Amino acid sequence: MKKYLIFLTVFVFILASGCGDGEIKDTDPVEKTPYSVQIETAYRSYTAEDGMEIIYINAEYPKIVNTEEDENIAVFNEMYRQNADDYIDAVIADFSERAKNTYAESPEDFEEYLFTQQCSVTFNKNGYLSIKRDYTEEYEDFKGEETYADVYDMTEMRALYANEVISSSAEDTMQIIFLGYTSVAEEYPERFKEGYTDIINSAIKETEFYLTDTAMVFVMQPGIATYPEYGCLMFEMPYEGNETFFKKILDD
Repeated sequence: MKKYLIFLTVFVFILASGCGDGEIKDTDPVEKTPYSVQIETAYRSYTAEDGMEIIYINAEYPKIVNTEEDENIAVFNEMYRQNADDYIDAVIADFSERAKNTYAESPEDFEEYLFTQQCSVTFNKNGYLSIKRDYTEEYEDFKGEETYADVYDMTEMRALYANEVISSSAEDTMQIIFLGYTSVAEEYPERFKEGYTDIINSAIKETEFYLTDTAMVFVMQPGIATYPEYGCLMFEMPYEGNETFFKKILDD
């Protein structure tokens, strides 16, 4: 079933923290210059006993060009390379027997299981680096999409929470995320589950966020408050009109 991203621009004048995890080793501050980032690809296939490819996994990951052989950049690069390998290993572990059995039951009707992790750098300026990972999984009658993201302060080599990107209290954070998602529900009510307000309120801490050149984007995974077929629930807070809260990002 085709997936659709629910995406609505929400103009707000107070904002908010978000969610995130992961940390890179602290280091001395560095200049606020953009990093040169390449997108690398790891891939693997899994075959049935007759040699037919029945699972294919393609996992992209970022690699910062490390001409100075900085140890912290090396740690960063290895973390994402390992993440790609772990994703591939998890797919094989979870789906190899299922795919093999489904193929054996009806080889002529079998369609290859496809798993893709697409990676993109969505913001790379003033010491901030935003990385988004989009996952698509297709097997049998299922097609699923999820989005995960990380935002780093590269001057300190660490992952950030949203309230470190913008200025706001934790309470305001939760309120604005809640209002952003419910604004999408007002626009597309047919896409939301019954009792979605309580669901959103309880799942706000699961919100992902990433930065673009024009906005901070918040993401909730499919099937939490919305029906899975409609994809990720998203809204954005534009920098324009909210400059006070994004001085660090917008500082030239």
